[in-house]
Amino acid sequence: FIGLGLVRAWHRPRNEEQQRTRILVPDSAHGTNPASAARCGFTVESVPSGPDGCIDLAALERALHPDKDGRLPAAVMVTNPNTLGKFEREIVKVAELTHAAGALLYYDGANLNAIMGKAKPGDMGCDIMHFNLHKTFSTPHGGGGPGAGPVAVKAFLEPFLPVPVIVEHNGKLLLSYDRPLSI
Repeated sequence: FIGLGLVRAWHRPRNEEQQRTRILVPDSAHGTNPASAARCGFTVESVPSGPDGCIDLAALERALHPDKDGRLPAAVMVTNPNTLGKFEREIVKVAELTHAAGALLYYDGANLNAIMGKAKPGDMGCDIMHFNLHKTFSTPHGGGGPGAGPVAVKAFLEPFLPVPVIVEHNGKLLLSYDRPLSI
């Protein structure tokens, strides 16, 4: 929910919020992604996998264009490794295509445990990622409640994070509510 709120908030100051209403979800992504995107008011579109079980790049590229009503994608939600257990070998290309279309790449960390210490979602080009603490770090489901857990973002999305945030000031840690763009 927070990650998708960040997607919407990032497009708002660009005056694109009304036209960027689509979330592209590969059919190999975690099954909760379409439900989460729909719950947040986005239109969900599935992107098929290729014969290798990974995202079909040609299909993704077509989906990144405006639809018949001129609506654009706000984000692409990927799970890597995907639900078939395949590492998306072309994830950097997915990120490049997504960013070239003006959308964000959202990484569902459902299978993060498979790449811990081996690969970094930020290096793959992912802009937003949520962690599934119960899978990756063996905590109670959702870190204490269903669907709860940490969200990581690239630095350019920091102004949109929920408040308060912890800041250091004169050697002290303080709570800051000074985030006018916060969701």
